[in-house]
Amino acid sequence: MVKKKVLVLGATGRIGPGFLEEYFRNYRKDYELILGYHRTKPENNLESRKINLSDIESLKKAMKEIDVVVNLAANSNQNAEFSELIEPNLIGAYNVFQAALDSKVKRVVFASSVHSIRGYELGKEVKHDDVPKPITFYGATKVFGEALCHVFSEKGLSCLAIRIGAYLPDKEREVVCYTRDFYDYVISQRDFAQLLSKCILAPEKIKFGILSGISNNKRKYMDLKFTKELVGYNPEDDAFEICEEIKRREK
Repeated sequence: MVKKKVLVLGATGRIGPGFLEEYFRNYRKDYELILGYHRTKPENNLESRKINLSDIESLKKAMKEIDVVVNLAANSNQNAEFSELIEPNLIGAYNVFQAALDSKVKRVVFASSVHSIRGYELGKEVKHDDVPKPITFYGATKVFGEALCHVFSEKGLSCLAIRIGAYLPDKEREVVCYTRDFYDYVISQRDFAQLLSKCILAPEKIKFGILSGISNNKRKYMDLKFTKELVGYNPEDDAFEICEEIKRREK
């Protein structure tokens, strides 16, 4: 069976390195990763292709013979001014979708964020079809990306948007656990890699979905039922247990 070719944009950001660790550890047999880079070429054994989010032609060139595009590229500063978000988060997001459609890519997995719904109070399990409620310009750009997902799914491109919660990379567990007051929307490194891999490998008949990017936490800010049913996500971690264990060990 021929493995899917998957182009990852933004793999050198905060989430990318942990995902690559999990890929080499658990998923390399399932699909082939190719990394898109803007300035610095990644230092690993994977194929890499230079891209420019502002240039559709460079994106189409990078997407040649690609089955799935994972778009992790964005300005992720939650406090960024709107002017700082226009190029990477609005124009760049549109360019990726349009280039994927033009290049006959089968699916785009878009990195949305919990900040698209952060206007809901803690204690509510936000569902995939609840009205978005961003409270920052950054969150609003992620709502725009989710909307583009649906627009392009209507044009024939499969699109899955993951509302990524507070990411808990293995190498920063202590930092995250001690700097957060709550863990309701935390997602562990291995759970994120599993969810992303499920999105990559999901049947082509799935054309659209907004998925909850959290672990199986004892309190959940996002409902997991739809995500589990749509792509078969089966999170293994509970951020509350992880952080409580870390704090017990260090007493």
